[in-house]
Amino acid sequence: MVGIRIMTKLFVRETSGLTKNVSLLDVTMLNVANMGAGLAIFIGISPYIVEGAVLWIASLLTFLFTLPLVFLYTYFISRIPRTGGDYIWLSRKLNGPLGAIMGVALAFNMPPFFALSAFFSVSAINSVLLTIGTLNSQPYLVNLANNVFTTSNAVLAYGLAAVAFLIIILINILRPRWGYTLTSALGMFSLLGTLVAILVLTLNISDFHTVIQPFIKDFNLTVQLYKGPTFSLSSTFYMIPYFASFAYIWLYAGPAVASEIKNKSGIRYNLILGSLLTLIFITVPFLLMDVAAGYGFNYSLYLSGTYNFWTVAIALSRNYALEWFIGISLIAWEFFVMAFGVVVFARYVFAFSFDRLFPEVFSRLNKQGSPAYAHLLDFVVTLVFLAVPIISPNGYEALYSYTPLAIAYLVLVSIAGIRQALSERNLGMLISALLSIGFLGFMGYEAFTNPYFGVISDNGVPYWPGIAYITSLIGLGVITFVSSYYYRKKSGIDLRLVYKEIPPD
Repeated sequence: MVGIRIMTKLFVRETSGLTKNVSLLDVTMLNVANMGAGLAIFIGISPYIVEGAVLWIASLLTFLFTLPLVFLYTYFISRIPRTGGDYIWLSRKLNGPLGAIMGVALAFNMPPFFALSAFFSVSAINSVLLTIGTLNSQPYLVNLANNVFTTSNAVLAYGLAAVAFLIIILINILRPRWGYTLTSALGMFSLLGTLVAILVLTLNISDFHTVIQPFIKDFNLTVQLYKGPTFSLSSTFYMIPYFASFAYIWLYAGPAVASEIKNKSGIRYNLILGSLLTLIFITVPFLLMDVAAGYGFNYSLYLSGTYNFWTVAIALSRNYALEWFIGISLIAWEFFVMAFGVVVFARYVFAFSFDRLFPEVFSRLNKQGSPAYAHLLDFVVTLVFLAVPIISPNGYEALYSYTPLAIAYLVLVSIAGIRQALSERNLGMLISALLSIGFLGFMGYEAFTNPYFGVISDNGVPYWPGIAYITSLIGLGVITFVSSYYYRKKSGIDLRLVYKEIPPD
């Protein structure tokens, strides 16, 4: 026993060197970016609508069903506020090697999402330029949209995304505090722009069908007579996995930086505030769209992809400056997601390094207190995934398979929650963990039966690129742990002992 204690002390350092300078606002904005409400009401949800599905009700139901998971994460972050968040909980409270393997898999599941956000930031720019240019008869904006800022121009899309990501990386390396400030500033601007768009739609409810006609005409959209149901409970439930996978289940941002949060209110309330803001900024826009346009009108146009909350808000503005303000706030959402990703991924890598799972260089701080090498790793890995849509036209489809892996990870966190709740006889935490497993079981079924999640094709056969993607991430986790275990063993260090203590701190 004494030998174990001595070896553990040799293995685990007492402090990470990270400073507690993250406010409640900063960490809440990280969570809001993690969930991406502004992108959900862009083209993330509405083009997939099915007859009878009421999107605002589906959003509300998804929030309610994922609330136990929010509470579970809040319980964990309150008890174990460490860098790396759920990786620490899983590896310390369930199983060390399993936590290490799945932690690495989840962490390297993030850069594909960041790469997709970066790549499809071009879609937001294209939509804004095309909408404003068409509505105001400005051919140069339309030409920019059709010939320059288009996802078919893959090289430009890659270049713009890479430059944007590099700038954010450099900010975090040179001034780590500015990385949080940038994320919070982008978040506040994005939310403000969304709020303004909501107000524009609200003020035009009474004459919506008159004011929207120029947009319908300019984009050659046809409103089909809708004869289906305006509400179907089964169809509305069908949309819940879309909302969950796009927004509501992504809760790792705040916990990942927990050791840097400077007060108890930031620890306790960041997750629930982030979830509530996401609820408001997804549910209210979809509700207003139904109130203003009517269900059938929306349904017939949502499927086009051109007609969505953002383009409608721009069309209803009838003010050139206001159109640009709303449009730029949509684009800001994409960069908001990138900014949060740079901060959070580096914290996971830092935690792995601090645990000696990764080389120690990744937990080394520069003079400014930034885990610079972890950020550089993030940059390289994201650039690799960013190149996938260029290398393979269908490559981006495999990257959407990040959801099934995340569901499996969350199930394990919930099991860890059950063990923690039983050990401290915490009934609230136990109920939250059990309810979370129930919902995640439903999500797991959907993930492996719905082609949207990238592991099965439309004709019901396995989608091998998606399966290969998931398998490769888990394989990366296995290789990382096994190689690190034997490497450290040669130095007389048992890697499994690190999971007997709680750090990184």
